[in-house]
Amino acid sequence: MEMIIARSGLSTGAVYGYFKGKNQLISAVVTEGTAAMAQDLAPVLRNPEPPPLPEFVAQVLRTVDRFGRQKGDIDRLLVSLHGWSHSQSDPELKAATRASYSSLRRLFSDAVRRWQTAGTFDTTADPEEMAELLTSITLGFVAQRALAGSADVSAHVAALEALTDRSTAGRIVHGSRTSNS
Repeated sequence: MEMIIARSGLSTGAVYGYFKGKNQLISAVVTEGTAAMAQDLAPVLRNPEPPPLPEFVAQVLRTVDRFGRQKGDIDRLLVSLHGWSHSQSDPELKAATRASYSSLRRLFSDAVRRWQTAGTFDTTADPEEMAELLTSITLGFVAQRALAGSADVSAHVAALEALTDRSTAGRIVHGSRTSNS
């Protein structure tokens, strides 16, 4: 709280004039951050002609990475882990957070459906299942950056390209040898 009050430039009394306590302040930060992240992601997720999956994931992760670094010396992706944790003990915030991530999944499934309609994605793939995977990749990127200290967008995209490359699908590559799994 001392850090937040100091960074706000307000007196302790002024901060507590806006917020009843630490929990209300954390909830406000999480709610604002989640809404801001959704706003930043909207152009990528609502693109009527989304790029191929690897580039789409690159755009999503670059947007998330940029969002985390927008507030000077505060990495908002690190703060997000605190928000995720706090949301588990605050029923109102938990409901708002779940609604936000449900919306994210819907936008991902809509993108999959647009690929399928355009004939650029497997029409037998379940858009809801793909949305869960894309959500996991996105949230995993955030968690990895916060917990491991870094997460590389290019590495994620290269790994995804390797996983989706039909010429190597179902095989494990060791050095220069390829063996069937």
